Amino acid sequence: MLRPLLAATILSLATPVMAETLPIGGSDPAAANVNDLLRIAVERFEGEDGAAVAQRLEAALGDARFDGRSYYRIVAPESGAPIDALLTGTTRASVDETPVTEKRKKCTEYDPADKNKCVKEIEVDIRCRRRTITVATTARLVAIKDGSIRYTRPLTARDQQTWCPDRAASRTVDDYIGWAEGDQVQAIRRDLAPTGYNIDVRVDENRKGLAKPAAETFKEAIRLTKSDPAAACAAWAGLTRGAEPTAALAFNLGLCAEMDRDFDAAVDWYGQAQRLGSKNRDIGEGIGRVERHRRALADWAARKRLMGVNRLDCAVSGHIARLVGRAPAARIAT
Repeated sequence: MLRPLLAATILSLATPVMAETLPIGGSDPAAANVNDLLRIAVERFEGEDGAAVAQRLEAALGDARFDGRSYYRIVAPESGAPIDALLTGTTRASVDETPVTEKRKKCTEYDPADKNKCVKEIEVDIRCRRRTITVATTARLVAIKDGSIRYTRPLTARDQQTWCPDRAASRTVDDYIGWAEGDQVQAIRRDLAPTGYNIDVRVDENRKGLAKPAAETFKEAIRLTKSDPAAACAAWAGLTRGAEPTAALAFNLGLCAEMDRDFDAAVDWYGQAQRLGSKNRDIGEGIGRVERHRRALADWAARKRLMGVNRLDCAVSGHIARLVGRAPAARIAT
């Protein structure tokens, strides 16, 4: 009887607890001041891999989108077409190898009765090689209109490995350089264009301070987050009618508001959770997410005004309305 009980206990301890979460989507704004830079060209970077890095950057920036629209118009630098900004830079990789020694144990005497059993060993030196790879990339964005440097960033990645006669290197030089350059390209892209995200944020399951019926409703709402997040949020909101929310309830309602893009309400609920004494570190992260997403939205609004997107959308809508107005009435079959 004890063995099955013990096995079940061990299994429950080994199985990770699945926390209940709500899906949160948003965007982090570009770090650089690029709101007025719509047309951008990427010049070949200096260095042996400069052409490849420039092409990867060109593709990454060309793929950057916000609200379903391209963030940049990518212009070939050799085309001579007007541009607002030029991205230049350097990328260099170096490999340095040095001889090193490591200690190993060597058997000098085996048991006569058991040749696999060592009875005496000594410590010996073996010759190895230590390889250090450094990948350094620097990017600079210049606004053509006034020549101002809008962005500059040096990036360095380093990898060190030691291999010996009994241990091989875990990756090749080319593999690491390719990975590091790709990682640096993505870092530059995140600096120059907004980055969207979809994450799952854990809800606060603390029912302390709730009356028993409210606590049961709160618990059921937690279960609903798996299948129907909107219903879970509606249940939590219902608990605030005629009663003061607890810190956990206020935090969860902040997540609900953020999920629904009601950022004012989200900040209010997060603030209330703090005032009620919550120590949940996710509160500060939630407020930070809202602030960053608001900046991304404000940047996009300014950018759309320069692009004439609003005017274009209004013109298209008006044209469609005029066409609909002229269209003959549909004939009703009798």
